[in-house]
Amino acid sequence: MRKKSIPSIDYISSQALPDALSVLNLNIVKGFRTTELAKVTKEFGTLFFNFSIQCQSSCTLFLVSQDIYNDNDDWEVIQKWNVKNQVDHKDIVNYKYSIQYRDEVIFSWLFTSDDANKGVDEVRIYQIRVTNTVLGGSDRCVSCLTTNDQETDCLSCTPGRILSNNTCIPCVASTIASRKRPNDLVPTICKQCTNNTIADGGISCYVPCKQAFDGNIQYDLSEISTIEFHGSKLFTQKGSGYFHLFNASICGKTSVTCRKTLTPDELKRSKKQTIIESQLCRMGTVPDKDDDAISIAYVDDFGEDLLNVSLSTSKYFPPLRSDYNLPDITLVYRANASTSQSSCSERITYLSLRCDHLLDDEKQNSSIKYKLQTPNDCVTGTCDGCIFSFLLRTPFACPICGDDTNGYRTFLGPCKFGRQEVRKIPYPYCLHNLSETIETRRCSILSLELQIIFGLFIIIAGILVSVVIMCWRKNRKLEYRYMQLIENTNPDDDTPVDNMCAQISDEEDSDNEVQFKTQSRAKKIMNVVRKAIRKNSNNGRSESLGRDSFLLTSTSTNEA
Repeated sequence: MRKKSIPSIDYISSQALPDALSVLNLNIVKGFRTTELAKVTKEFGTLFFNFSIQCQSSCTLFLVSQDIYNDNDDWEVIQKWNVKNQVDHKDIVNYKYSIQYRDEVIFSWLFTSDDANKGVDEVRIYQIRVTNTVLGGSDRCVSCLTTNDQETDCLSCTPGRILSNNTCIPCVASTIASRKRPNDLVPTICKQCTNNTIADGGISCYVPCKQAFDGNIQYDLSEISTIEFHGSKLFTQKGSGYFHLFNASICGKTSVTCRKTLTPDELKRSKKQTIIESQLCRMGTVPDKDDDAISIAYVDDFGEDLLNVSLSTSKYFPPLRSDYNLPDITLVYRANASTSQSSCSERITYLSLRCDHLLDDEKQNSSIKYKLQTPNDCVTGTCDGCIFSFLLRTPFACPICGDDTNGYRTFLGPCKFGRQEVRKIPYPYCLHNLSETIETRRCSILSLELQIIFGLFIIIAGILVSVVIMCWRKNRKLEYRYMQLIENTNPDDDTPVDNMCAQISDEEDSDNEVQFKTQSRAKKIMNVVRKAIRKNSNNGRSESLGRDSFLLTSTSTNEA
């Protein structure tokens, strides 16, 4: 049997024809595969080729793309090269194109020349390489990162594990396997999950529906784990109405999906539907004129990453009195630059959930359990197209109240006969219904104010009584001294009272005992003489004293 072989050629060439285009088509049927690396880099494949042009006058080569099911010649020019006065194929040009979509496509090379002479101008394509196609074509060729010496196959780590020292190791709790650089082939680092999120086996981070945010207030967001909301109606320059419909994943492991509605022409050509799977996505909806149905004109990814989850209050949405000063549950999403079709490097979206128990009463018979608010100055939710802010008022964002938590308002009744009634009324915003409770406890007849006044009165009265007792004791001491002085003084004696007081004071200070001593007769005579001399000097008289002028008296009861 004769063996067949594929002929080996160095290039594909085409010569320019007058008033005609030379066309080379490459059909990519079934489109491109979705790999883990493609999800990160948003590059679903690459187109690489190299060529050279020989041109006597002026030649142009176009690289264009076209929908594979489009019968019209609607080409999108990817790149063009214009060459002048190139006598031979000495310059080889290399070109690489990054494919940012998964749909089926036709790549075409168009060659034309301004020279009317046939067979003079020529283009040569030496190599064409397309990667990551569904019907063939690998993502890329790389060397094995981990190799088993006994086997010929390359080994790779399972999801949730990273490669370290040629060994696959699992990520610890609250971390996920991640790539250090976007173009890394496999995860090599464990990335910490953001606040109030947990890791799903090291693969992704998600918000638990039941948890105490910041370890303080308990919430249950199971009823709004995924929610769909739309803003106010907008109008185009031609007056056509449309509005934006958002699909958000609040908690749990479930992501949300946004799908573009295919037009009748797209359905006829069996074009694939554009689908975005994310944590937050936006759909541009246009109501149909014939019926109440709506069609999705375009879809945008708004939540590739969940940056943060916390309890906070946005400056754009100040709380009302009926909000009881409860903080909002704020989720921050980010869309990478590769998916943002705007001048911004990235889109940041702040989605706040606020407890609104009044909304539950207003819409008991309605399936819609939220009310959307946007900043006053930006009805679309954004003023610059880069930062978006939304507030959803919903009863499902209210905290869980229990008997062991601060879910009651306490009211104290009057104290009657030592008993007081304590009434506990639950807050109306509590997610789980609590019943009103009444307790009775012992109390004091006097109120706290009266107890304070009565205590101060007792303290002041005690101080006054102490002062009175001290004064009485001191007065008694003086009275005792005076009585002792009277008892020990003879009315016929002219002894100075101050001397006797001094004597009594000295004697008391020595041993706290009062001792009375009888004066001698000589001392008494000398005291009388001194007194007489003082009297005579005061009257201005100087007369001699006789023996008969002295009056001697005895004041001692012992000598009498």
